[in-house]
Amino acid sequence: MTHWSDAYMGREYLPGVADCAALAQAVAREVLGLEVALPAEHATQPFARNVQIRTHRDSVAERVQEPIEGHPVLMLARGRLQHIGVMCDMGGRWYVLHADDGFGEVIRQPLRQRGDVHFVDDCVIEGFYKWK
Repeated sequence: MTHWSDAYMGREYLPGVADCAALAQAVAREVLGLEVALPAEHATQPFARNVQIRTHRDSVAERVQEPIEGHPVLMLARGRLQHIGVMCDMGGRWYVLHADDGFGEVIRQPLRQRGDVHFVDDCVIEGFYKWK
Protein backbone atom coordinates (compact mmCIF):
# COMPACT_ATOMS: atom_id res chain seq x y z
CA MET A 1 0.00 0.00 0.00
CA THR A 2 1.34 3.44 -0.88
CA HIS A 3 1.20 6.53 1.29
CA TRP A 4 1.39 10.20 0.23
CA SER A 5 4.72 10.49 2.09
CA ASP A 6 6.36 8.01 -0.32
CA ALA A 7 6.64 10.84 -2.87
CA TYR A 8 8.98 12.77 -0.53
CA MET A 9 11.25 9.91 0.51
CA GLY A 10 14.86 10.29 -0.60
CA ARG A 11 14.65 13.96 -1.56
CA GLU A 12 18.01 15.60 -1.01
CA TYR A 13 18.65 17.63 2.14
CA LEU A 14 20.18 21.04 1.45
CA PRO A 15 20.77 23.30 4.48
CA GLY A 16 18.64 26.45 4.38
CA VAL A 17 17.03 25.43 1.08
CA ALA A 18 15.64 21.87 1.04
CA ASP A 19 15.64 21.36 4.80
CA CYS A 20 13.12 20.23 7.40
CA ALA A 21 11.17 23.53 7.31
CA ALA A 22 10.97 23.48 3.50
CA LEU A 23 9.69 19.89 3.61
CA ALA A 24 7.00 20.72 6.19
CA GLN A 25 5.92 23.74 4.14
CA ALA A 26 5.80 21.68 0.92
CA VAL A 27 3.67 18.96 2.55
CA ALA A 28 1.27 21.59 3.92
CA ARG A 29 0.87 23.07 0.44
CA GLU A 30 0.95 19.92 -1.70
CA VAL A 31 -0.89 17.45 0.54
CA LEU A 32 -3.13 19.61 2.73
CA GLY A 33 -3.68 22.56 0.37
CA LEU A 34 -2.49 25.05 3.01
CA GLU A 35 -0.18 28.02 2.48
CA VAL A 36 2.03 28.25 5.57
CA ALA A 37 4.02 31.47 5.92
CA LEU A 38 7.39 30.26 7.21
CA PRO A 39 10.40 32.60 7.02
CA ALA A 40 12.00 32.69 3.57
CA GLU A 41 15.45 32.19 5.07
CA HIS A 42 15.93 29.14 7.27
CA ALA A 43 18.48 29.28 10.07
CA THR A 44 21.21 26.67 9.77
CA GLN A 45 23.04 27.02 13.10
CA PRO A 46 21.58 25.32 16.21
CA PHE A 47 21.05 28.42 18.36
CA ALA A 48 19.62 30.38 15.44
CA ARG A 49 17.24 27.50 14.54
CA ASN A 50 16.02 27.38 18.12
CA VAL A 51 15.28 31.12 18.13
CA GLN A 52 13.64 31.01 14.70
CA ILE A 53 11.35 28.11 15.63
CA ARG A 54 10.35 29.69 18.96
CA THR A 55 9.73 33.06 17.29
CA HIS A 56 7.41 31.73 14.55
CA ARG A 57 5.86 28.58 16.05
CA ASP A 58 2.73 30.11 17.58
CA SER A 59 1.94 32.33 14.59
CA VAL A 60 1.77 29.42 12.11
CA ALA A 61 0.60 26.48 14.22
CA GLU A 62 -1.27 25.58 17.38
CA ARG A 63 -0.25 22.83 19.77
CA VAL A 64 -2.53 19.77 19.92
CA GLN A 65 -2.55 16.74 22.20
CA GLU A 66 -2.40 14.03 19.54
CA PRO A 67 -0.64 13.83 16.17
CA ILE A 68 -2.59 14.83 13.04
CA GLU A 69 -1.90 13.35 9.61
CA GLY A 70 0.22 15.72 7.49
CA HIS A 71 0.65 18.28 10.26
CA PRO A 72 3.88 19.28 12.03
CA VAL A 73 5.74 17.85 14.96
CA LEU A 74 8.55 19.78 16.66
CA MET A 75 11.59 18.01 18.05
CA LEU A 76 14.23 18.81 20.65
CA ALA A 77 17.89 17.97 20.19
CA ARG A 78 20.20 18.59 23.13
CA GLY A 79 17.30 20.28 24.92
CA ARG A 80 16.64 22.87 22.20
CA LEU A 81 14.00 23.15 19.49
CA GLN A 82 15.95 22.15 16.41
CA HIS A 83 13.80 20.20 14.01
CA ILE A 84 10.38 19.95 12.40
CA GLY A 85 8.80 16.88 10.90
CA VAL A 86 5.44 15.88 9.50
CA MET A 87 3.18 13.21 11.01
CA CYS A 88 2.18 10.19 8.93
CA ASP A 89 -0.45 7.65 9.99
CA MET A 90 0.42 4.40 8.26
CA GLY A 91 -1.97 1.59 9.07
CA GLY A 92 -2.66 2.89 12.58
CA ARG A 93 1.03 3.42 13.38
CA TRP A 94 2.57 6.89 13.53
CA TYR A 95 5.69 7.86 11.62
CA VAL A 96 7.59 11.14 11.26
CA LEU A 97 8.63 12.29 7.80
CA HIS A 98 11.57 14.67 8.02
CA ALA A 99 14.52 16.07 6.09
CA ASP A 100 17.48 14.81 8.08
CA ASP A 101 20.89 16.43 7.68
CA GLY A 102 22.65 13.34 9.08
CA PHE A 103 21.14 11.11 6.39
CA GLY A 104 21.34 13.86 3.78
CA GLU A 105 17.80 13.23 2.60
CA VAL A 106 14.14 12.94 3.56
CA ILE A 107 13.43 9.87 5.68
CA ARG A 108 10.45 8.42 7.55
CA GLN A 109 10.94 7.00 11.03
CA PRO A 110 8.56 5.45 13.54
CA LEU A 111 7.30 7.55 16.42
CA ARG A 112 8.33 5.79 19.62
CA GLN A 113 7.31 6.21 23.23
CA ARG A 114 9.15 5.70 26.51
CA GLY A 115 6.89 6.39 29.43
CA ASP A 116 5.26 9.76 28.75
CA VAL A 117 7.97 10.83 26.27
CA HIS A 118 7.66 10.43 22.50
CA PHE A 119 10.82 10.42 20.44
CA VAL A 120 12.19 9.84 16.94
CA ASP A 121 15.72 8.49 16.63
CA ASP A 122 17.70 10.65 19.08
CA CYS A 123 15.26 13.59 19.14
CA VAL A 124 12.63 14.07 21.84
CA ILE A 125 9.21 15.26 20.68
CA GLU A 126 8.48 18.77 21.96
CA GLY A 127 4.90 18.68 20.72
CA PHE A 128 2.39 17.90 18.02
CA TYR A 129 0.92 20.83 16.10
CA LYS A 130 -1.83 21.76 13.65
CA TRP A 131 -1.17 24.36 10.96
CA LYS A 132 -3.32 27.49 11.33
